[in-house]
Amino acid sequence: MRTIVAEGLQEIYFKDGGRRADDLEVEFTDIDYIDVTDIDVSF
Repeated sequence: MRTIVAEGLQEIYFKDGGRRADDLEVEFTDIDYIDVTDIDVSF
């Protein structure tokens, strides 16, 4: 589950759908809880 969430966050938030940060890789480590209720993922 962590991998799927990290990849989604990486693509949508940090890479902005391929418009920036091409070489960035996101990985969740030592995370106990994350609240994503206020993240806008509209396209």
